[in-house]
Amino acid sequence: MSENEPCSVTQLLARLKYAVESDVGEARVVGEIGSCKVAGSGHVYFTLKDATAQLACVFYRYQAAACRVLLREGLRVELAGRATVWEGRGSLQFVVNRVREAGVGSLQQQFEEMKRRLEAEGLFSADRKRPLPRYPERIGLITSATGAVIQDMRHRLEQRAPWVQVYLLPVQVQGKGAERGLARAVQMWSEPERYNLPPVDFVILARGGGSLEDLWCFNEEVLARAIVASRVPVVSAVGHETDFTIADFVADLRAPTPTAAIELTTPDAAALVETLDSKALTLRKQMMRALETAHLRLLAVERSKLRHPLELLVPFTQRMDVLHEEMISSCDARLQNAVHQLALHSARLQVGRLHSALERADERLQTAQRALRLGAQARVDQWKACLSVHEERLAAASPSHALKRGFALVRTENGKLLRRAQDAPAGTRLRISLSEGELTARTEIQS
Repeated sequence: MSENEPCSVTQLLARLKYAVESDVGEARVVGEIGSCKVAGSGHVYFTLKDATAQLACVFYRYQAAACRVLLREGLRVELAGRATVWEGRGSLQFVVNRVREAGVGSLQQQFEEMKRRLEAEGLFSADRKRPLPRYPERIGLITSATGAVIQDMRHRLEQRAPWVQVYLLPVQVQGKGAERGLARAVQMWSEPERYNLPPVDFVILARGGGSLEDLWCFNEEVLARAIVASRVPVVSAVGHETDFTIADFVADLRAPTPTAAIELTTPDAAALVETLDSKALTLRKQMMRALETAHLRLLAVERSKLRHPLELLVPFTQRMDVLHEEMISSCDARLQNAVHQLALHSARLQVGRLHSALERADERLQTAQRALRLGAQARVDQWKACLSVHEERLAAASPSHALKRGFALVRTENGKLLRRAQDAPAGTRLRISLSEGELTARTEIQS
């Protein structure tokens, strides 16, 4: 195509798209979300703006579903993606690949500054950390009343130590003002008689994983000082293994996850039963050896020449025999009862393990199904976009498109397409196809 020859809209937009993608390409941009809408396809369309300009953005469904940031109007974000031109509307568009809330760097800086200041005060010192009882009877739990955290902790406690009583004090664990509610709950467990709460051996502060902003209430100074001032030990079980908060550093014990807090603070029922059985067997063997030794000594005395004095001991030996039989009977009864209790606990533990395994398998299956649906939808969306581009190109190359722009198709009477004037001698009948309708003509003598 020459420089003076006009191009089609499609051709111009294709050139603009190539220029934008090659000159700008991958980029990162910071701004505030303006209008935001989720389409029926699952794609998220929104504008990113600053004080003087705005940019149209799209976040495709398969990536938006995995994003942990909830996009909403007024949220300041940092986007990573690529600039392009949407040929369907002829508009500039930013295709988003990754989203994170702007300002996280400042939060991390606040976290490090507070950590250094509280550590300098000695609040993280191991010397002030209090030990937890080995066999707790009552535990205070501070967390949200809804969600998977409390259910996971309850199931784990039923498996390990079903006799332990747990008392829940529900609180808000995310958002503005949540730190004051958490600090208040720690203070209430510290003085249970004042707030009509049952006394507990220690308190577990629990929450599931999240972003730095989601967990920020556990980094506030008011909560840290409430934990330090608590009269009962405090266990911090916030987030995942890689998440660390100020509450973790000031608590008497830090657990990597909420369920790990149960495992670190309670004994294992199966291990306890095994230990008790072993001690009972050892004690029985020791008692049997002592009785056998005493019996042999009595026999030796009876065989000696002092027969008359031994007659004085006969009632006592008979009484010893009776006590021996009673002891054997009592030991056997206790042993049978212990075996029965062990069988009951073993059955309960097996049922609990099977139920947990089924739940985990179901969760993995649901996760795989969701991933499969998202992947299939992404592939369909990709092919739809490709098909749309090909349809537009076919439409641009169609003969009917050329006819609408003023061109005509000339055929001979038998339907042969005429390309050269010399192929139609004088008198040849012609059929001329226009954008609307058809004409007939006859050639004249050519000069």
